[in-house]
Amino acid sequence: MNDKIKRLAKNITELLINTSTPQDTYFSLKQLMMKQKDYFQHILPENIVKLVFYCYSLGKTNSYTLGDKMLNKIAFAVVIRNTGDIHQEDCDNCSGNGELSCEECDGDGKIDCGECDTSGKMECPQCNGTGEIEDGEDMIECDECNGGGNVTCGECGGDGRLDCGNCSYGQETCDQCDGNGQIDTDSFDYERYFIVTWDQPIKERCELTEGDTEITMSEYDFDRLRDDFIKLKIDEKWDELSEWVESNEIYCTYYNDNPKMYLTTEMYLDTSEDNIDAYT
Repeated sequence: MNDKIKRLAKNITELLINTSTPQDTYFSLKQLMMKQKDYFQHILPENIVKLVFYCYSLGKTNSYTLGDKMLNKIAFAVVIRNTGDIHQEDCDNCSGNGELSCEECDGDGKIDCGECDTSGKMECPQCNGTGEIEDGEDMIECDECNGGGNVTCGECGGDGRLDCGNCSYGQETCDQCDGNGQIDTDSFDYERYFIVTWDQPIKERCELTEGDTEITMSEYDFDRLRDDFIKLKIDEKWDELSEWVESNEIYCTYYNDNPKMYLTTEMYLDTSEDNIDAYT
């Protein structure tokens, strides 16, 4: 089977966008896999892993030797990093909008004018609504209302309605989330990585600290050693992590040199055995 995988690697290495590092090779292979799903979905996950290493080896040295050496040393691990950020969820009260329909105006943004009872007109104060005023012994047309007996309501300007003072255009700020649309939970956001590594110190640290409270490595070391492992899958999760899980440190929750893997619909590798039980 390895010979078949090697032949496939030779055929596709030149099709990959970037093989400068193992991680770049994996990303490039994923793009190719997405374009040719019908073909790659029939290849077993463990052979996809081999393909990554052989393509990298061919791109780097034009031979399979480096790939074989790396494959003979590989192991898999799931590591997590607590970002230190409290996980937020959509506010149930406003469904994440941050605003609610104003109860005072029923979301219309307007309320009835109480001065004119929505008519927009008021009884003329000069003629008391008669349309006429005295001029000596005669009655003449009221010049205030032009004989109509009514004048425009000064409160609403003749509209009969007023802007609601309780909201803005029918919407009021949700008091549950202060208009943010999000509320804090008791959970913390964390990143979870399913990795394959051939580096002996990384393997030893992961095996030693698997499911333990001890820090596997610092975030600095995780970044510094990024060319010594491949991130096969990255998840953003949240949970009620125990208080001893320090922010921005790396913890190993799972270690195995022969895990059960499968291809997801997005055509990347996954494992069904990873968990964070020790951290909740």
